Amino acid sequence: MKLIFILIFLLELTYSKNSDWDEVLTYNAYFGGAYVANATLSSKYFHDNNIDKIIIEFKASSRSVMKYIFPINDKITIEADAKSLEPLKVEKHIREGKYSHNSISTFYKDKKLFTFNKDTISYTESLMNPYSLIYYFRNKTLNPTNNYDIKIVDNKKITPLNFKIGNREKIAISLGNYYANKVWPERTDGNEFKNAGKMTIWYSENEGIPVKINLKLKFGSLNLDLVKIN
Repeated sequence: MKLIFILIFLLELTYSKNSDWDEVLTYNAYFGGAYVANATLSSKYFHDNNIDKIIIEFKASSRSVMKYIFPINDKITIEADAKSLEPLKVEKHIREGKYSHNSISTFYKDKKLFTFNKDTISYTESLMNPYSLIYYFRNKTLNPTNNYDIKIVDNKKITPLNFKIGNREKIAISLGNYYANKVWPERTDGNEFKNAGKMTIWYSENEGIPVKINLKLKFGSLNLDLVKIN
């Protein structure tokens, strides 16, 4: 009986740690103008092994009326260095139509290598995950005269990108009208973006919140509009 109580306590502790987010951003997801899915971007700061870290979770799932027509069920969890936003661990569970993907990547910054499932990949310069990148730019003063050269790692592919900052513009979303700066990538290797991998983000001018995100996925373009901040 005592063992059972201990197990219940540990489960409750684990659940509390994973569910007690510092911030949860909720989005409506649109494809071709149709409201097809709901998404959340959650984050929490913590201290572990003498390192300040952030855990980021992106989840997207089809609305009940759309799950047979437009099936999406994605969950991506990123553990990153809280200061540099470089990834330490990335876990993916992707379901988009007939496309399915599961993977775990673990990064060893001191050795300049990372593992992706059973593969080991070395690198020379700092890397950024697409979702930790969202928080990276939240800590920047977004000035159109600035641009940022960043190497993005997605799965085991490393892509050099140059991120541009747009002029202040007024955008309309469900929460209202916002003045925002657009941040978007351009490839520096001369290649074109293919089916997936491009992310464009609009940050509110005063709060630095990603109020709108455009994701290029396997099946097309998904637009996320912010509807709630917790």
